[in-house]
Amino acid sequence: MGGGGEDPKESESRLALAEQAAISLRRYGETFVPLENMFIADARNQFSDANYADAMGRATTQAAGIYEQGLGDMQRAAFGRGFDPSSGAFQGESAALRAAQARGMGLAGANAGIANTDRGYNMLGNVVRMGQGLATDAVQGQIDVAQAGVDRLARQAEQDFMRSSSLQNLAGTATGMAAGYGLNRGGI
Repeated sequence: MGGGGEDPKESESRLALAEQAAISLRRYGETFVPLENMFIADARNQFSDANYADAMGRATTQAAGIYEQGLGDMQRAAFGRGFDPSSGAFQGESAALRAAQARGMGLAGANAGIANTDRGYNMLGNVVRMGQGLATDAVQGQIDVAQAGVDRLARQAEQDFMRSSSLQNLAGTATGMAAGYGLNRGGI
């Protein structure tokens, strides 16, 4: 009971650890907190109308381009073989391919919107995991998602052109090859 002793001294190792922890916490606050805040803002922005319009607009424009290139190649091949562009069969097939183009554009836009939503929820899940101190998933890039949609659309367009009766009956194999070449020439 008693004594007038001095306050216990912290050991040097504990002081060094405390100092290192303070430096690490300050560095975290200066470097990582702003990055986390930017990620959280990006996750919230993922659901904005402008972000949806941009993603869906790019997808429908790509879809239109894929079909336009194939339609142009089909028409050039048919004209080169002497087919009448005003014939009912040619007009009907052209209208069917335009309808396929409209369907492709709609599906591409819808897929881009769904992919945007999925990416937004994935980002929000990562925000929650960050807040809990858990590891986050790598976010699939927008470019990867867009490329997967373009690849799917190119396969659908190629199938639409191959099913075209004017490609099969009017212009035959040469037109089918030209349409396939036109689709592949676009880097798809």
